[in-house]
Amino acid sequence: MADFNLPKKLLLGSATAATQIEGGDKNCNWYQWSLDGKVGNGESSLTGADHYNRFKEDINLLAELNQQCYRMSIEWSRIEPSKGKWSSDGIAHYREELSLLREKGILPLVTLHHFSCPQWFQDKGGWTADTAVEDFISFCEKVVEEFGDIVNEWCTINEPNVFANDTYMDGKYPPGHFGDMKSYFKVSRNMVIAHIKAYKLIHRIRTEKGFSGETAVGFAHHLAYFESSRKGLLASLGRGLITRLFQTVYFKGMVEGQLIAPLGSGYPEGKGCYCDFIGVNYYSRHIITPTLNPGALFGTIDFDPNVPDERKNDLGWEIYPPGLYKVIKKCWDKYKLPIHVTENGLPDADDGKRASFIREHLKEVKHLLDDGVDVRRYYYWSLLDNLEWNDGYGPRFGLIEVDYNTMERHVRPSAEYYAEVCKNHMVKEAIE
Repeated sequence: MADFNLPKKLLLGSATAATQIEGGDKNCNWYQWSLDGKVGNGESSLTGADHYNRFKEDINLLAELNQQCYRMSIEWSRIEPSKGKWSSDGIAHYREELSLLREKGILPLVTLHHFSCPQWFQDKGGWTADTAVEDFISFCEKVVEEFGDIVNEWCTINEPNVFANDTYMDGKYPPGHFGDMKSYFKVSRNMVIAHIKAYKLIHRIRTEKGFSGETAVGFAHHLAYFESSRKGLLASLGRGLITRLFQTVYFKGMVEGQLIAPLGSGYPEGKGCYCDFIGVNYYSRHIITPTLNPGALFGTIDFDPNVPDERKNDLGWEIYPPGLYKVIKKCWDKYKLPIHVTENGLPDADDGKRASFIREHLKEVKHLLDDGVDVRRYYYWSLLDNLEWNDGYGPRFGLIEVDYNTMERHVRPSAEYYAEVCKNHMVKEAIE
């Protein structure tokens, strides 16, 4: 495909998460996790990219790069640093940040939970606690009451599948359990119920208070594209079970309001549709190899070892743009709900692949639009280099490079390329 146009109704922007870029917060559970030496290279969430102090500079860069929308998260621990104690400073800070985005003509999408929580919440058992849903909804209510007049697009929970897996199965995130499937299911169940309740709450508050703008509430689902390395019954069983536990249980719960095995059964808040859009976080393709080991859910998940280096990012993940089309088309065929590409990006320290990555994935978005799929947003991950959770600050996902010694920002060539795409809604050949 040569140069191609995108419709103006498709808003183009980028995404971040508070813990990964803000720095300076000692009340977040990732700070304690850092003190415990669980972040790569002994690094700390306390560093971030100093965005909490430099948000005006970063929003100005967003505007200069012609971005029309911005996905950000609000750090729970900055709003409620201890149970039931609300921080007026934290509230004032986020109000100023959100207001500035609006002034610049940039539409915010606010994520309420993006992998982090207050340490007090973690100390109670985090998302495994019986009070987890109640505590989260209390936070949501405060945030929507404070910011609902200037925010009409909300993402309740980011990647509940990755969160549950990396906290209680792979041990990468606090509290760092391994193979704790019971907790995996409990976290997943609680997050499903929390999303449903938050969906209803956000709509109720914005309606009762008469806030302007159409309310749109969804969640961001991590959708890797799964392929089996072999054919046959075992391969089919493995892929089916992994898909159910890592994808389907969340779709059924967060879109349809239904708990299915192994999370439970029935409709805890009644039958209905509990998403106004589906957020899709897409990065790569994963190959499932069948195994009789039930601990591996009848299949191991890995990247294709035969992919050449030029089709891999700095973390070794395969760059596979067709997967974006495939996972979104499946969502659309099932639910016919608007789609937001809430994350799509790569770590690329020398910036040699990023512009082509953006072009190739926007080409898939173009194909989806041509096929009648209602894709409304594309957020590149990420605006800034950031803390890549347990991998530390090594992976460089940012359109904007961050010098962690000085915190100076440097706009990468790929950011300038994307700025032209955002400005003209025309995608040209990427010259690396």
